[in-house]
Amino acid sequence: MMKLRDLEYITAIDRYLNFGRAAEACNVSQPALSAQVKKLEDRLGVEIFARSNHKVMATEAGHRIIETAKDMLKSARQIKDYAAEYRDPMSVPLKIGIFPTLAPFIVPYIAKTVHGLSEELKLIFRETPTQQLIADLENRKIDIAMVSGPITHPANNFTPVFREDFFLTVSDSHRLANHDKINAHEIPKEEMILLDKDHCLHDETLNLCQNKNTGIDVPEDLAATSLLTATHYITQGYGSTLVPALAKGFLGAANPAVNFIAIADKTYGRTIGFLSRKGCPREHILFALCDEIRSNPPENVTPIG
Repeated sequence: MMKLRDLEYITAIDRYLNFGRAAEACNVSQPALSAQVKKLEDRLGVEIFARSNHKVMATEAGHRIIETAKDMLKSARQIKDYAAEYRDPMSVPLKIGIFPTLAPFIVPYIAKTVHGLSEELKLIFRETPTQQLIADLENRKIDIAMVSGPITHPANNFTPVFREDFFLTVSDSHRLANHDKINAHEIPKEEMILLDKDHCLHDETLNLCQNKNTGIDVPEDLAATSLLTATHYITQGYGSTLVPALAKGFLGAANPAVNFIAIADKTYGRTIGFLSRKGCPREHILFALCDEIRSNPPENVTPIG
C-alpha cells in the first residue's frame, strides 16, 4: 500500500537530488528514507532514481511517478484545507484574487484592513485578469475575488463595496492640462491609449467612450499592459488614458508630468466589489471585510451598501 509519506520522500529527493538533504527536510534519518524508497521501488517494480556515488537522478519512469506524486500531495493538502475551512475558517489563509488595474493600489489597504479584523488570519493574494479570477474561483484556487462589477454568475455572488471615478490623464503639455474638470464630450477619444484586451478597463473604456474611432490616433503598435506603462507613454507625447481614482496617487508620484482631470459625467467610473462562491463557509469573514471597507474606505472612493 502506498502512503503519502512515501510520496513526500520521493518528491524531496527529486527537489534536493541528495538523499541526506531530503531526509533532513523530511525529519527522518537517511537510512530510513533510503530503505522506504527502496521498498516503494520494489512494490512498483521500477527504479524511481538512478543512484551513483556522485549524484541521484530520477529515471524516465521516476519523472512520471514524481509528477503524479506532486499532484497527489497537492490534492491531499487541499483536502486538509477544505476540512479546516469548514471546521475553523480562520485557520486557513484567505486567498484573494484582484484584477491588475486595481491590485497595485488596493493590496496594502486590504492587508491592513484584514489585519485589523484578525491578526491571526493570513492572506494570499493573486493578481490576474477578471476572467481568470472567475475560473480560479470556480476551481477553488482563490476564496474571493475583487472585481469591477456587477457580475452575474450562476455559482457566485457579487457584493459591491465602493465606487471609484475615472479621471482623464494627460501630459503637462496637453491642451487640456490646465483643466480641473471637463465634460464627457470633451474627452479626446481618438487619442485614447487602451490597455491590452485582457484588462476589463479596456472594454470599460470602449463602452464609456462609445466611439468607433476610440484610440485611432494612437500608433497601432503602441501596447500597454499596465496603467503605469500607459502614463509613461503619455509623458512621451502619446495621447491620454482613463485612470481610476485609486491609481492617481501612485501614478502621479511615478510620473509627476501627468495631470488628472475630473469628468463631470458620473457614468465615468466603476463599481468595485467581491465575487464569492455561493455557500462559501468563509462568508462571514467576507461580510465583516465588506462592512469595514464601507465604514473606512480608501481615499477618493465612495462606499456602496
